[in-house]
Amino acid sequence: MKRVGSQHPPEYTARAVGVGLAWAFTPLVGAQMVTVFLTWLIARRFKWDFSLIVSAAWTWITNVATLVPSYYLFYVTGEFLLGRDGHTTGYHSFARQYETEAAATATSWWDSVLGFADMMTSWGQSMLVGCIPYAIFFGFVGYKLSLIFVVRHRTARKERQAQRRKRRLEAVKDTVASTLEARSKRDYGPVHNEQ
Repeated sequence: MKRVGSQHPPEYTARAVGVGLAWAFTPLVGAQMVTVFLTWLIARRFKWDFSLIVSAAWTWITNVATLVPSYYLFYVTGEFLLGRDGHTTGYHSFARQYETEAAATATSWWDSVLGFADMMTSWGQSMLVGCIPYAIFFGFVGYKLSLIFVVRHRTARKERQAQRRKRRLEAVKDTVASTLEARSKRDYGPVHNEQ
C-alpha cells in the first residue's frame, strides 16, 4: 500500500480516500466496491484518476458489523431532512425490524436482493437522503486530511533520504581521509622519501 501512489501526485491518493469514504457513507453496503469501480472507470475518462485499491479499501469503514447503526443514522437523518422527524422509530425497533427482514430473505442471494429492495421501498428514501450529508462531509474531510498526510509523509521521507545520503557521504569522506593518512605515513625507502 505504501508504494501505490508513490509515483503519482499526492492528490491521486487523496482523491481515492475521498471517493472511498463518500461511497462508504451510503446505504449500499455490499455494493460499495462496485460503485467505486464504476466511479473509477468514469473518472478515468475525464482524466481525474485515483487509486482504485486505496479507494476500495476505504469503503470498508461501513461493513456488516456497522451496517445497522449506519443505516439507522442515515434513516434518522433522512427523516429529519424530509421534515418527518417525529415519525422515527427507536434504534432497537429499527434493528429488530431489519434483522427480521434480513433473516426472512437470507435463504439465497436473489432473496437477499429482493429483501434489500423491499427495505429500500420502506426506508429507502429517508436513507438515501440521509446519507448525502455524511457522504459529502466524510469524502471532503477524508480528501483534505489524506492530502495533508501524504504531503507530510513524502516530505519526511525526502528528508530522511537526504540525511542518509549525507551520512554515507561523510562516511566515504572519513574512509578516504583515513586511507590517505595511513598511506602518507608509510616508509617507501630512501629513494621515494627524497622524491
